[in-house]
Amino acid sequence: MTLKCSIIIPNYNGEKLLQENLPSVISESKNFHSDCEIIIVDDASTDNSVKILQEKFPTVKLVQHKTNKGFAAGIHSGVAAANYELVFLLNSDVQPVANCLNKLEKYFERQDTFAVNPLILNQDHEVNQSSWTRSQFSHGRLKLIPWDISSLPGMKQKKEGYLTLYCSGGSVMLRKAMFENLAGFSDLYQPFYYEDFDLGLRAWYQGWSSYFCPDAEVIHADKGTIEDHFKSDLIKSTQRRNRYFLEWTHFSNARLIFSTLPFTLMQLLGELILFDKKNVKAFFNAFSKLKAVRNSRKKSMHKKMTLKEVISLINE
Repeated sequence: MTLKCSIIIPNYNGEKLLQENLPSVISESKNFHSDCEIIIVDDASTDNSVKILQEKFPTVKLVQHKTNKGFAAGIHSGVAAANYELVFLLNSDVQPVANCLNKLEKYFERQDTFAVNPLILNQDHEVNQSSWTRSQFSHGRLKLIPWDISSLPGMKQKKEGYLTLYCSGGSVMLRKAMFENLAGFSDLYQPFYYEDFDLGLRAWYQGWSSYFCPDAEVIHADKGTIEDHFKSDLIKSTQRRNRYFLEWTHFSNARLIFSTLPFTLMQLLGELILFDKKNVKAFFNAFSKLKAVRNSRKKSMHKKMTLKEVISLINE
């Protein structure tokens, strides 16, 4: 049975990006082999985004926030407004290539499918490594395994796709019911970074699979980046803080005590010597929210698979 799809695009001051990319999204929605709606969630933009949407794209459903709430809240508002079984989360600086949605939808014939990522290309058609995420433990951390599409013969023809640790939140098709069952993105990771990683792991713990579909493609223009709206020091500090959140939530007690914590302390000592205030501050910011991390960790304790088992399955 063909499932219906809701495309959800969070927007903040993206009037130029909407005009550049929304026409291709509308075209792709019309090409979808079942019902498809487009929902724009405007996060209290101060530019002409809302006016442009109302005047130039009247068929698009518009959800408006009165105050700026961030990426996760925008997605949650969009999912709440969605009418269909599948939701395709799409950043405003991303264009789907023809037939992308149809190719992704096929994966949901499998009842355990939670999420599917397409192949993410930049404007020069270089592959974005976040299209397919596999990891291994190294020096107390989870490090992504680099890959090259040209080194994998027949990759584009592998119709069953590839298992992935998590799907990048900027262009991912999800099963709405499962997303809601997981309560969506965790507030712990606000305002950005690692919320999609955390979500993917929580889905795996339930026995729900995530896939990379190299046959479906999107173009990421990289024009509406976080760097446009936040200072570099805050971005670096948030990224480090949220990495701690992910590790402290999902790593086993033994790994945290005997591997992650020693390497973290060594790293912090070096950064103290170098007066790297950003990363030291990130650690103490994370530590100050230890109670919230413990609550998040408790929620992840009842699982069908351990993190080690998930990683082993994906890296086979």
